[in-house]
Amino acid sequence: MSTVSDAVRQLNAATTIIVLVISFVCFIPGILGLILSVAVFWQPVMRRESCVLYLLASSIADLFVEFVVLPVRIASNGFGVDLAFYNRGICKVETFSFYTVRSIASWLIAFACVDRFLHSSRNPQLRRFSSLKTARLVIGITVIAMTIIYINMPVYYEISYSRNAFGVIAPTCNGQKGVYLTFISFWNMLFYTILPGLVMLVFGSLTIANIRQSHRVMPLSTGAQQFSRRTNNQLLRMLAAQVCFIIGATLPHSIYRLYAAFTARESRSALGIAQENLACNTVNTLTYFAHTSHFYLYTLTGSIFRKEVVRVLDRWFHIKRYLAGICHVETN
Repeated sequence: MSTVSDAVRQLNAATTIIVLVISFVCFIPGILGLILSVAVFWQPVMRRESCVLYLLASSIADLFVEFVVLPVRIASNGFGVDLAFYNRGICKVETFSFYTVRSIASWLIAFACVDRFLHSSRNPQLRRFSSLKTARLVIGITVIAMTIIYINMPVYYEISYSRNAFGVIAPTCNGQKGVYLTFISFWNMLFYTILPGLVMLVFGSLTIANIRQSHRVMPLSTGAQQFSRRTNNQLLRMLAAQVCFIIGATLPHSIYRLYAAFTARESRSALGIAQENLACNTVNTLTYFAHTSHFYLYTLTGSIFRKEVVRVLDRWFHIKRYLAGICHVETN
């Protein structure tokens, strides 16, 4: 018995350490990366591309994940502190907003892939839809659509009591057991991982095919056309890296949620609960890499992005030196 208790304690300690380490690895570099990403995408040279508007909106959604969702999850998963466990209203608002915003961020990346396909098409009617006007419209529709898709959560999420990782009966904010828990697991996997992932892969592949075809049939380009093509190719590389990262980071969590829904009514030992708690919190925390790693992927894969980062930092340091000079003059 003591051996089982020791194993449970060790698993719970390992869970806390893993969650905190992964969370802080996401949180601290993520703050700097997302702020710089928004600053770079806000530059005029970047903002004139409709694809960048999707990336900018996705980065802004990820700022909510970084500054709101992640700290709440660190407190909840790492220290067991979450107001949603004790307040019904917070439980409903928290789950609804967290799921909705994260799905919005994923879908905006998916639509950025669609935009690249439209932009690279040889059909002028399709190319016409790759525009800033279309991007603004799609972003607005995405926000409304995800809000409607997850509007069921405030209705069916309640505070319930179950055994935690320590074998103690404790409150938790969760969906109603049974049909709804299975439904919301499928629903979230569909709209957070599978559908946006398929859109990313399909339209990413079609874009690559379009680019290869255009390289074969187009004559020599002018300098401006070559610059535009180089920019588009770099945006495609940036998107491809992000797509792979998003799918890899979110798919394990969706699979676990599905497993948990199908086995929710099965009784578990204290050791089994601790093992599942370790798996659940690990795959859940890994999903935050999909929302906080964009800047570093963009920096590695896009030279135009790196140049804009240097310009932004240079401008910031120039302003800082200018303000420091003013303060020095005033003190003298």
